[in-house]
Amino acid sequence: MNDSNNLNNTIDYKTINAFAYGAAVPFSMAGLLTNIFLLYILIKHNIFAKTTYYLLRIAVVSDIICNFTTATGYLIVVSTNISYSEGLALCRCLLFIILSSYGVSMMTLCIIGIDRYFVIVKSLSSYRFYKRRCIGGLLAFAAIMVFGTTIPASFLPGVYPDDTKFCDLTLITSTLSFYLILSTVALFVIPILTLVITYSKIIIYMKNYVRPGERVTDPDTENLKRKKFIRTLISIAASYILISWPFFATTVGIAITRRSMRQVRQLGLVYYLLAFFSFSTTTTVSTLNPFLYLKFDSAIRSKAKMHLSVIYNTAKSRILKNDDVVSNISTNRSDVE
Repeated sequence: MNDSNNLNNTIDYKTINAFAYGAAVPFSMAGLLTNIFLLYILIKHNIFAKTTYYLLRIAVVSDIICNFTTATGYLIVVSTNISYSEGLALCRCLLFIILSSYGVSMMTLCIIGIDRYFVIVKSLSSYRFYKRRCIGGLLAFAAIMVFGTTIPASFLPGVYPDDTKFCDLTLITSTLSFYLILSTVALFVIPILTLVITYSKIIIYMKNYVRPGERVTDPDTENLKRKKFIRTLISIAASYILISWPFFATTVGIAITRRSMRQVRQLGLVYYLLAFFSFSTTTTVSTLNPFLYLKFDSAIRSKAKMHLSVIYNTAKSRILKNDDVVSNISTNRSDVE
């Protein structure tokens, strides 16, 4: 035990955190630029004038706000010395925006899943006549659940007088433990159950569904497109779950043991790094989101390739034009001489 304490005393945790914050700055900037590019694509083309992509725009705007805030916040932490009050405000602001952005993204996927369920499975219901009202009601409910859960995050975390750049839950009471478990249920468990139930029902329905008058062996182009789209949404949702579950598992562990991150240090470097990077993975969700959309959505990917090709060809032509101008100037000078 003494050897473990001596080892912990020799580890510079401030340096470890500083490197992590420094690496997060370019990562957040890359996510910011990619999200802005994705939002431009979704607004630019009429092919994305659908309910699903309208909802994705909400998630993308949320990610843009998160990327800008995290990039700015981490840059401040890395480049300047901050006071206790500044560190406290920055800690609470970042945690609130990161959790809110994650919640918005997850709830958006849930609403898309519910919408697809009623469109595909309950296609003969009255949902299509009240679709806008239903979507609006779901968005309002999701906003209440997300911000009702994340607003307390603006008051609970803190920093230490001797380490104003280390955001932590400095004092974990029974009330705070209850909140951590409740937030895990609201932001992780409920969305996962919603996604699993809706997509399971959709998959079962599509496997058993045969259009009236159609032979089972006949190919159905529309049905194939629909299946491909559902696989896209499932892939994105599964990626969210795989990325974020370590964070919520760590949150529940902290709630049960009532150990702060600073107290986790005393258990050893390995435990601290596992806990630290479990939180870090959740902060990367807003950065990884646009790449997930580009990876799994063929429509977004094709439009992105088109725009990137235009940008590349334009830049290439300008470079060649500048080279020609320089070459002509050099030729004229040599003729004069």
